[in-house]
Amino acid sequence: MKHIDYLYFNIYNYFYRLSHYRPTNYFRTQAMFLFSLGSGGWLLLMESVYLKFIKHTRFTSPMQSMIFASSIYLLTAALFHYIFIVKDRDQKIFGKYEELAEQNPKQKKHFWISIFVLALPYLVLASFAIIFPRPH
Repeated sequence: MKHIDYLYFNIYNYFYRLSHYRPTNYFRTQAMFLFSLGSGGWLLLMESVYLKFIKHTRFTSPMQSMIFASSIYLLTAALFHYIFIVKDRDQKIFGKYEELAEQNPKQKKHFWISIFVLALPYLVLASFAIIFPRPH
């Protein structure tokens, strides 16, 4: 859980620092949605691996897969909104890591690692589409 908290903190801290330079009050929501998008990607990747390699099947239509992906994104966004915004878990995480981040000279590197971790499932899903194309 500590690694996930730190991953979220890196995203939150980036948007928080960005809010100092541009007038926005939505940095909490932006961080939550980006984290939700990355987490939804990991869920879709696990589902894709399960269907492809264990069940040896696919969704029957692109519309069915789009509805499934949309429902995953909406559910993760709703869940993370409740956890991070309503329950103020993001504030607790920020308070926990804020002092450590200010002393850390590799703060930008950790942010880019966090972005890569959130983008990785989409890169893998894109490679699946190239390596295992749909039969016509």
